[in-house]
Amino acid sequence: MRRALVLVASCMSICLLAGCGWVRPDVVDRADDVSVTGGTCRIEWWLAALNDGATGEAWGVAREALASSRVDEAQLSEWRELLLLDDDVTWPSPGRLDGAAHREAVRADVRDALAVAGFLDSDRVIEVFSSQLCTV
Repeated sequence: MRRALVLVASCMSICLLAGCGWVRPDVVDRADDVSVTGGTCRIEWWLAALNDGATGEAWGVAREALASSRVDEAQLSEWRELLLLDDDVTWPSPGRLDGAAHREAVRADVRDALAVAGFLDSDRVIEVFSSQLCTV
């Protein structure tokens, strides 16, 4: 499971670094300006239904988890390590790695909350998309 998360996060990071990313909606569900090594990163997240299983209950769980997620140093450290496992990604700066770790920790909190509520990741009904822009 952890390796799959690393692969997904790495693919998303490569795409974001290359500028291909997903289309960002006009309204984001959450935005944070976080301090990172050497500067700051603006990180935005938005929720999107992936199929008809995105019920009102699932939306409520996802929105609450996204709004209440608080990233601590232990999560940041774990995500930095996971993101560094992918030999295909060269991080242009430690600050961008820090931003990506924060971004992925929040996304994981939402996925975890959905799983606890019975909306398992193996049949994901809501995705947490994100973008990041760093000054480093």
